[in-house]
Amino acid sequence: MKKLISTSAHPISPTKKRLFLFITLLIPILFLVGLELSLEFFRYGDTTELFISTPDESSPYYGINLNICKRYFTWSFFNPSPRKDLFLKEKPKNGYRIFVLGESTTAGFPYGNNLTFTRILNRRLSDTFPDQRIEVINTAFTAINSYTLLDFMDEILKQHPDALLIYTGHNEYYGALGVGSMESSGKIYGVVRAYLKLLRFKSFVMLRDVIVQVFKSIKGTSDEEIIKDPMKTEMSRIVKEKTIPFRNNLYELGKNQFHQNLKCILQKSKDAGLPVILSELVCNVRDQPPFVSMESDSFASAQKMFETAQRLESEKKYDEAKKAYYEAKDLDALRFRAPEEFNEIIHTLAKEFAVPVVPMKSYFESASPHGLIGNNLMNDHLHPTIDGYFLMADAFYTTMQHENFISNGWQKRSTKTGSYYRDHWGITPLDSVYAALTILHLKGGWPFKKEGPNIALNHYHPSTQEDSIVLDILTAGNLTLELGHSKMASYYEQRGDYERAFREYEALTYIVPNLDLFYEPALGILLITKQYERALSFMQTALKYNDSGFIHKWIGQIHLVLGNTREGIEILEKARVLLPNDAQVLFNLTRAYYNTHQIEKGDATLALLKNKFPNDAVSAELEDYRRTLKGSY
Repeated sequence: MKKLISTSAHPISPTKKRLFLFITLLIPILFLVGLELSLEFFRYGDTTELFISTPDESSPYYGINLNICKRYFTWSFFNPSPRKDLFLKEKPKNGYRIFVLGESTTAGFPYGNNLTFTRILNRRLSDTFPDQRIEVINTAFTAINSYTLLDFMDEILKQHPDALLIYTGHNEYYGALGVGSMESSGKIYGVVRAYLKLLRFKSFVMLRDVIVQVFKSIKGTSDEEIIKDPMKTEMSRIVKEKTIPFRNNLYELGKNQFHQNLKCILQKSKDAGLPVILSELVCNVRDQPPFVSMESDSFASAQKMFETAQRLESEKKYDEAKKAYYEAKDLDALRFRAPEEFNEIIHTLAKEFAVPVVPMKSYFESASPHGLIGNNLMNDHLHPTIDGYFLMADAFYTTMQHENFISNGWQKRSTKTGSYYRDHWGITPLDSVYAALTILHLKGGWPFKKEGPNIALNHYHPSTQEDSIVLDILTAGNLTLELGHSKMASYYEQRGDYERAFREYEALTYIVPNLDLFYEPALGILLITKQYERALSFMQTALKYNDSGFIHKWIGQIHLVLGNTREGIEILEKARVLLPNDAQVLFNLTRAYYNTHQIEKGDATLALLKNKFPNDAVSAELEDYRRTLKGSY
């Protein structure tokens, strides 16, 4: 009988155990890395970088990515758009670059890009410092809060900013990722911050998209709601927690969120050596009753406090009335207006980080009857009127001047007053109608109207061309405000009203001052009507924002028309460098050289023209012109 031999396995060595453990851990990591690389290669999802080449890849400019909102809005169909602010990819040596952080007020709601306080500030600073290329880039859009602004910071710092301006706080509770928002990833601060960091990975974005689609399929999408109320406002779509009583748990979470995010923004700026200006928050306290008033053992109801403020105002006790109006606003349980404790946080952090604060409340109170901010400067609960936005620009401008931003030599420079810009701005009645109907639509829905679909625009009957165009913009969705200005300009041109046509085109240059596209039709009106001096001034202003061949070409050619031949030649030579194949530049430059008896330069330019355009009749025309002048040389 054979002896049985044991076949038991030898024990695994510690080295092999470590190797097997390493491989076990490495497999999911390699899978995730492979998945991430694959998703990047196949370009999964939308590009959500903050800055992209605009309007196309060949452009010298960056602009705000129109898809940036998709980082933060996933549960709703709400897609707010950023402003059309462009800045040079390569910062010029004489450049001074300012980024602005904020929300709907900073974005200029309910107006277009020509009436943001940042656009006004940009013009004023460019006029004050004509030797510098001032860029003010507004990164704000509707329904975001300090989470988004902090998320922007690393990308902003990569663009070599010289200053950062911040006006934020009103959206802290209901803006994307806020503690009371429909667009939420939880109420724990650290979790939300981690979520934002993970969004940089395509694999995480894909996982998020799958989860969102599963939940929507289970709960049902909001399609039915949109069909039921297609004109429902973003203000009503974004709110989840409709009551956040004063100093309850959610209130304190929102306040902590604001404090922590703003502190992180300031710390990042300090570490980067970036100067910052904060601003106090303002809103409509006199003419906006509380949206939600709640009884409490600890505090008076918001409505009772508001009525007390009204009584005190009627008794001409204005200081007491102001205090009561602010208390009523703070007690309003629907948190669309930042509580005054946010202004305290702003001042506390400004002191901690040694940054200046724009005293915005003082500016608005000083411009309001008896210091009570109301409909005199506000369109609704917190968005300023045109005068209000000019006032904001003035407040930031004055603070920058006082703090010696850009230069220590402000006093040596000639500056125009804020009222001058208000009286000479690129706006038309279309802008006012657009704002008025936007506010009419806003107030036709919740919370201004407690229930029922928004039918505010259903019964609006247009009486002017502006009314019809704006109604089409807001209801049909096939027009933009920019196209609206173009349509109004064409309307006036067809009627021979060239001045009003020019004003519409001019407004477009205030909306996007960096592109030739918006200057060309405005210049055309001035040339048709032979307003050459005005055309020259118009194009010289354009040069502050757009150092293009087109601008140089027309400045040079207008100088020639006005008899400023030597100035024209100097500018046209710059245009020739930028537009080497422009026949019009070469033709006018050749003729100008002949007119100033610079025959050799004229011949050289003519030879260049003939070489580039051998069959062009203009060369023969110039040769004939040279022969007619030969006898006078």
